[in-house]
Amino acid sequence: MSKTRMTVGQAIVKFLNQQYIEMDGKEEPFVDGMFTIFGHGMVVGLGQALEEDPGHLRVYQGRNEQGMAHAAISYAKQHNRRKIIACTSSIGVGAANMVTAALTATINNIPLLLFPSDYFATRQPDPVLQQLEVPNDLSMSASDCFKPVAKYWDRISRPEQLMSAMVNAMRVLTDTANCGTAVISLPQDVQGESFDFPDYFFQKRVHHVARRVADDYDIEKAVEMIKASKKPMFIAGGGVRYSEAGQTAMDFCKTFNIPVSQTQAGHSCLPDSFELAVGGIGVTGGLAANALCKDCDLVIGVGTRFNDFVTGSKWVLFRNPDIKVLAINTSEFHAEKLDATRCIGDAKVTLEAIMAKLKADGYKSGYTTEIQDIRKVWEEERLRVLGVQYKGEGFGEGKFVPCVPSWTEKIMNDFVDQIGGTITESNAVGILREEADDDAIVVAAAGSLPADLERLWVTDAPNSYNMEYGASCMGYEIAGAFGAKLAEPDKEVYALVGDGSFMMLNSEIPTAMQENAKITVVVFDNCAFGCINNLQMGNGVGSLATEMRHRNETTGKLDGDYCYTDFGKIGEGFGMKAFYAKTPDEFRKAVQDAKKESVSCIIDAKVLPKTMAEGYESWWHIGVASTSKSDEVKAARKRIDDHLAEARMY
Repeated sequence: MSKTRMTVGQAIVKFLNQQYIEMDGKEEPFVDGMFTIFGHGMVVGLGQALEEDPGHLRVYQGRNEQGMAHAAISYAKQHNRRKIIACTSSIGVGAANMVTAALTATINNIPLLLFPSDYFATRQPDPVLQQLEVPNDLSMSASDCFKPVAKYWDRISRPEQLMSAMVNAMRVLTDTANCGTAVISLPQDVQGESFDFPDYFFQKRVHHVARRVADDYDIEKAVEMIKASKKPMFIAGGGVRYSEAGQTAMDFCKTFNIPVSQTQAGHSCLPDSFELAVGGIGVTGGLAANALCKDCDLVIGVGTRFNDFVTGSKWVLFRNPDIKVLAINTSEFHAEKLDATRCIGDAKVTLEAIMAKLKADGYKSGYTTEIQDIRKVWEEERLRVLGVQYKGEGFGEGKFVPCVPSWTEKIMNDFVDQIGGTITESNAVGILREEADDDAIVVAAAGSLPADLERLWVTDAPNSYNMEYGASCMGYEIAGAFGAKLAEPDKEVYALVGDGSFMMLNSEIPTAMQENAKITVVVFDNCAFGCINNLQMGNGVGSLATEMRHRNETTGKLDGDYCYTDFGKIGEGFGMKAFYAKTPDEFRKAVQDAKKESVSCIIDAKVLPKTMAEGYESWWHIGVASTSKSDEVKAARKRIDDHLAEARMY
């Protein structure tokens, strides 16, 4: 058996260069490169190997470990999980910075390969710089923090352990049912240790992504359930997108006259113009899907985790007492949720198998004109919301027209007086949709924007909606846009980000500038964590530390004047082209001008608070106080209890 002597770091790089993925006869390299922020933990170990002979791997210079890993997540998502960028960090704080991203990838079932550095395996220099010491367990380090948020975790304390560790990491990263974060923790001394690795370890490895068809029993049960239903609802989750089963889902729904909704992860897996598409569903969904759920007798969930936003906290979808759930998924865990009848298999081939049997039996749903009628009503409402604008009359002292709760009056009036912005959030989404290219990629993650986008953003371009809403991780937006641009350099990419998320993590802007990867960052500045301020005040709690206001010397509270932030100047400091907008016309012009630029742009849009789209026949279960002196809180709690009385229990 031939062998080659090399360091652990060199072996990792050589191994990654030989990993390929194959699906439907298409074979391509699996690992594009590696994000890194070099530190003492690996700059002379794994870093030496990347400098000496990277092969085809491209080395990307991150600015924040969480941010670079977010970019890697978005890159993998944009490639439908068929291509990844690995990430490496120093020990201690550098490693811990990636834990949030590891959680985000695992929740969303996106492949993320992390190489956090670790303390010396020999422990002789201990405690080294940045080493976490646990007195009752000296084997523990910051890298152990990854264990609950990873699908696979390993620590390489001897060079020969690398072989089984890397094979297992690839197993998880290419597993459609168990995909998520794989963590290989690398002690900094071991990275530089040499070993005679067998050459077969470095042979080309092709990881076949199998399209598993559900077994005959599962297929028959699914067919029986659908045949017995009169008004089924098809929910297309991320699994439809990653299976590239959008066309199959449309064929299925068209053949049997079944409405199809999309989750945040599934959005853009099929065109919104499809005649049976009814938009988003649940808490951030629109009127069409949620209204049809009232009489729905069967939920056909394909590739979805059925989180509380999709199910309306088990209330919106489950008002029919006889409703049943069919779950088509490669994951047995997800398919067992909601007491569903499970059908374990790939979305595309399993739908094809079910469709063939239903065709033979001549099945059609019992819908007549309901789908088309509600689509028309919803489209009129969607356009109305997109067109809502500030008029300067008819609200309070003459500031605002739309019907909004009375408690928003002072907030909105203060914003207009002090900040000057009169753009409504929903109108801004509409303007951007009108001006952006048809195939432009929109990226967002947290706050009210995911709800506005799922309800209001329409696209027929496949994979053009990149929403991180499994973790709703603030800070994903800009890094995610950069990752999407790396994946699809010929498309315009927009990061839609609130002022709160921008302040939390904008670190990968200089990396995008460094790579000449043009992204357009649209900052929706409403001087607040606006979504949470709505949740807070809408449930009877006073505005507390959710608006960006100066501390009031008289009251001692954060209820003074708004804090004005010039986001354009921040972008210019990174080398971006800045545009400013306080009115809808200025915003439209900014979007138009940004499209003409070849460099990354930032649009500083001052957006009037409380102007996001409202919910449509949905409910979200939150923990409102059951004891309070406030009548408003008591009323909010009663609303929770009333909904709980109707919700199904699983």
